[in-house]
Amino acid sequence: MMSSENMKKKKEEETETESESTHQHETTHLSPNPDIKKKFLNHDKEKVLQGKTLQIYWYILTHNQAGVREIQKALKISSPGTVSYQINKLLKTGIISKNKKNGKYYVNEEIKKGVLGFYTRIGFIILPRFSLYLIINIFGFMAYLIFAIIYGDKFITNIGSILLLFFLVFGTAVFIFESIKIWKRRPTKSN
Repeated sequence: MMSSENMKKKKEEETETESESTHQHETTHLSPNPDIKKKFLNHDKEKVLQGKTLQIYWYILTHNQAGVREIQKALKISSPGTVSYQINKLLKTGIISKNKKNGKYYVNEEIKKGVLGFYTRIGFIILPRFSLYLIINIFGFMAYLIFAIIYGDKFITNIGSILLLFFLVFGTAVFIFESIKIWKRRPTKSN
């Protein structure tokens, strides 16, 4: 038979053991592997960039900085509270930050997932990636014309130059089509 004192000690030991295992579990849960944590953060960033949040991110990205009222008016969103809510989602994931001097928000990290992966940024200009390939093709056309002027019929009637012209025409048509298609998919209010 156990005395009441021994029973109390046994209960205390069991409680301590349970709290230690719970504490170890919590510690493991609070400090996961950095690679796993990064994977979840990146997934959260992709998940956040949808709907109005994506439109607001696009607006800030294309305008360098923007305030809540400016975004509300430009995107014709009914209330500044809605804009603030979406901005807070972007702030929590670290995609944007707030300029403490003027209170405007700016892009902290460019995300290249989903629709945004089809665009490239040159300074403040954001263009569909295929536009750059189109520009390269236009330079190819210019080079073709220069060679045609310099070498005349010898160059134009050559089978190699005919094939080059065919690929330049075909490539240009494809890049124009794809650039327009992607430009129409940009995340704006009109979509």
